[in-house]
Amino acid sequence: MQLLETGDIASLTTNAVAAKAGVSIGTLYQYFGSKHALLDALVTRELGAMTDKIADSMQRATPTAPGDPIREIVRAVTASYGGRNRVHRLLMEHSSTSNAQGGRLAPFYARLLEISTADEVAMPDGHTRKPTEAEAFVLTFAVTGVLRMLAASADPPPLQEVEDALVRLVTGFTAQRSTPENPAYRSLRPCA
Repeated sequence: MQLLETGDIASLTTNAVAAKAGVSIGTLYQYFGSKHALLDALVTRELGAMTDKIADSMQRATPTAPGDPIREIVRAVTASYGGRNRVHRLLMEHSSTSNAQGGRLAPFYARLLEISTADEVAMPDGHTRKPTEAEAFVLTFAVTGVLRMLAASADPPPLQEVEDALVRLVTGFTAQRSTPENPAYRSLRPCA
């Protein structure tokens, strides 16, 4: 992480990592067979820590407003960067372009989907309900896509504005549950 704060993935070498860690290159290769294996392990560790922070934030407090859970997610993700936005941007780029993308990111998405469907969520009208699997899928990938781009952007919009926009997106989406009883459902059906 320290080497990536000042360099980039292309210039990162196992020799530099071994020297920074104070171990021989042979010792490093006992644990990581290549630079990519080292980066993959780092991505897996960082995604695991981020997933844990998201899960903890969502299970820690009872939401008082419909947008509270999404605000907790945004804050957990940005807190996991620990001021290392550049390093996280490099790691996300690596995970997005690496051949093993699905394998490495799949547990992260699976855990978020599990969290999203585990409990009922507060609706704008004050009621609560459990999201469907389809709703959880759409929301998980919409929100994580925005958060990934937030981490990847060298000049992102103000964090509070992104957080507010995500709250509007999620609460608006969940408020308009598409059922035959919902007037919005009828307006989306094709004309006969």
